[in-house]
Amino acid sequence: MSVPPAWFLAQIHDYDAELVILPSRHKPFAYVIARRLRHKRWGQAQLDTATQPDTKMCMAHNLIPVCLMFKTGPTWNVDNVLRSLRARDLWNHGGGDKAADLLEEQEAAEKAKIRSDFRDDMWNRSGDAWRSYQRRTGQRVSLPGPARSGAAPSNSSSSRTVSGIAVVQN
Repeated sequence: MSVPPAWFLAQIHDYDAELVILPSRHKPFAYVIARRLRHKRWGQAQLDTATQPDTKMCMAHNLIPVCLMFKTGPTWNVDNVLRSLRARDLWNHGGGDKAADLLEEQEAAEKAKIRSDFRDDMWNRSGDAWRSYQRRTGQRVSLPGPARSGAAPSNSSSSRTVSGIAVVQN
């Protein structure tokens, strides 16, 4: 497995001095990018619940796993790694509270979209049901196009047909 070059590690260090790169114990040809713990150490309960080998390794070295990194292609590309780290970094997004607010806004927008889509769907279905009901019961239905010429005049007398002969009743 190839080792990241010194210039690559220097750019990672320039981005964040607390980041550490370790070879993965779980995924072949992968590296774990982890951050040093700032204030406290891992508790025994956390150590007992971790099952993934890379997480256990990070906990043993007092680190927090951030992500996995793979070398893709013949050269090391630090720009993609830094872009991924910036997207994941809570401090770049204003801290944990700001990130939580952003997530809550995103969830609220998703719920509003679901409600709006459901309302639009029900509106369309109810309109279709009403038009279907009108057609089935013979109620007046507006049709596109010009008005029909030669429509039968409406009068108060009723008529019925008996053996092809129209009988008018007043």
